[in-house]
Formats: sequence, C-alpha cells, structure tokens
Amino acid sequence: MRWTRSFLLIAFGVFALSFNQGITESISQNFFRQDLGLGGSQMGYYTAAREFVGLMMVVVAAATVGFAVSKVAGAALLITGLGFAGFSQVHSFPQLVVMGMIGSLGFHTWMQVYAVLALSLADEGYEGRVLGKLSSVGSVGTILSMIITLFIVGLVGIREMYIIAGSLMIPAGIGLFFIPKNARLVRQQGFVWKRRYWLYYLLNFLDGCRGQIAMTFALFTLVDVYHVQVQYITLLLIVNAVVSWYAAPKFGAWIDRFGEKPILLLCYGVSAPVFLAFAFIPNAAVFAVMYILYMVFGLGMMARNTYLKKIADPQDVSPSLAMGVSVMHVSAVVVPITGSLLWQFFGYQMVFLLGFAFIVMSLVATQFIQVPGLAGARLASSAENG
Repeated sequence: MRWTRSFLLIAFGVFALSFNQGITESISQNFFRQDLGLGGSQMGYYTAAREFVGLMMVVVAAATVGFAVSKVAGAALLITGLGFAGFSQVHSFPQLVVMGMIGSLGFHTWMQVYAVLALSLADEGYEGRVLGKLSSVGSVGTILSMIITLFIVGLVGIREMYIIAGSLMIPAGIGLFFIPKNARLVRQQGFVWKRRYWLYYLLNFLDGCRGQIAMTFALFTLVDVYHVQVQYITLLLIVNAVVSWYAAPKFGAWIDRFGEKPILLLCYGVSAPVFLAFAFIPNAAVFAVMYILYMVFGLGMMARNTYLKKIADPQDVSPSLAMGVSVMHVSAVVVPITGSLLWQFFGYQMVFLLGFAFIVMSLVATQFIQVPGLAGARLASSAENG
C-alpha cells in the first residue's frame, strides 16, 4: 500500500484524534475525581449520558446523507476538538455532561465514518494491513501526547491540557475536506439492517458492553481504589501506546493471513482472564499489567470490520458499519449505569465480572463466523508458496 495524499490526510486525522485522546485519557480520571469530586456511580451516569449520543447516530446519518464521507469526518474532528477543549471551563457535573456530549457527538460521528475512509484505501486482501498501519499511526500520536503530558501537566495545569488536546484537531479536521476524489470513497449513506449481518451486529453489541466497562471503570479503579496519581497513569498509557504501536500492524497482517475468527478467539481468550484478574487480584501493579495486556489484544477487534467487508455486498458496507456503531452504543448507555449500580452496592469487583460474562458470550458468538470461499483461497495460497 502506497502512502498517498489520501492516506496521509487520513493518517493525520487519526494521529490528531489519538493525540487528543492520549492527553485526555491521561488526565481525565484525576480531573473527575480530584478536581470535580466525582464518585464511581457518577462516572457511570456521565458515561451513559455521553454515550447516549452514540444512539443518535441514526439522526446524524440521516442528516448527512449525500455528503462526502471525508467531509463528514472532517467536521467530526472539528466538533471533537471543540468539545474536549471546552472541558477546560467545566466546574460542575452538569457542565461536564454538556461538554462531554459535544465531544461525544464529534467522536462518534468519526467512529461511524472512519472505517469507511480507511477501507477505501485498501485493496482486496489488505484490509487488515491498512487498519493496522493507521492504528500504529494513532499509537504514535498517543505516545507523543502522553510524553508531553508527563512533562508539562505540572507546569500548565490539567485544565490547560484540555485546550492543548483540542488544538491539533483543527488542522486535521480541515485537512480531511481536501481528500482527493476516490471511486471507492462513497458519500454518506443511511443505515442497513439485514438479517444476514446479524453476527456482525451481535459482536459489535457485545464488544460495546465489554469496552464500556473497561473504558469507564478500569483506569478509574486505579485512581479511586489504588490511589494512583496522574503521572503514573500517564506512564501506564505511554507503555500501552508503545506496545500498541508495535503490535497494531502485526494484528492487521495476522487478520489478513489467518482470518478473523482465529484472531478474535485469541483476543477474547486473553481478555477473559484479564477481567478476572481485575476483579480478584487486589494489586495495582498486576492491575496495570493486565490493563496493558487487555488493550494490546483489543487491537485484534478490528477484525469485526474486515469480516463485514468480506461478507457484505459492496453497497452495504458503509451503512452496515454505521449500523454497527449504533448497535455498539445501545450497550454504551445501559452498561455504564448497570456498572455504577454494581459498584455502588456490591463493589468494583462485580463490574469486572459483568465484563467477563460479556467476553464469554463473545467467544461463543465468534464460533459462528464463516467467510465464504476463504478457506479454499488460503489453501491455494499455501500450495503456491510451497
């Protein structure tokens, strides 16, 4: 795959968003707990309100039908930057919810169109490699942002870091408006719900459940239960980003080589004991190692999207990816509230046991993955290679 102008502009968008996320992930748990005074239950309610925007992607898709996907993506990055920069002015829980929903609108719109953008660059059989390379670019943005955070957060303050986080989104968003025309780069479409894509929708729903538990409660547990400071959270995320930078292209190549089913089974198989460790090993160092392990093997979840591209009619890929994002965020509203109630009445351990249950269901669902003609193609390729 060549580093074309389109690839570079999309890669810059991925880099900028990851730069933004790297800073905000480093500081947000401490900002929420130490500056705003939020507890575990409030974290769940905030996440549910923020992720409610994900359910509104039906409305966003309808409003943007006919627009070039690249322009929708550019607008999404601009809105995301505005929302996260606005965190610098937040002083109460209601204000946090408002700014969180603005940032979430941009972020989830990006999620809806990013896979379409990325897959438009990929020739058949190279989808995983393209997604892996872009994920690796994102890891570079994460690493850089976290190193910057580590050295300057004590000098400029947490609130000012949010402004820095949002600033790079402006040129990245504008750049996406200038992506050259591409025959495979479609205009934004509505949603497609077809029975034969049921497994893709189910995997998205279950991954949304698992992912929301990890995103909402994992780092917050380190801060609230183990009292880990922002510098150590940042170091943890830097290590995670470095490992992900190396591993992302590997996972992409493995998906193309071995197929989606073996990779997903591997990733879920690793994630299950990780969640048990979250719940039952009361040690901050072990928790941190398990978090890195979970995040790295989470890279393999990109196989969901390559699986869809291989089984879907070409005209269904873009709207089905959008439907997958919306299905994923059905869980994003319900699960954080459920997790908050479990945390409040039974302790944080029950939250991660719920996540373990979702992973087990994902392992079962993955057994039904079948890609027509893939086994024969691999046997032929193996024969040609001796």
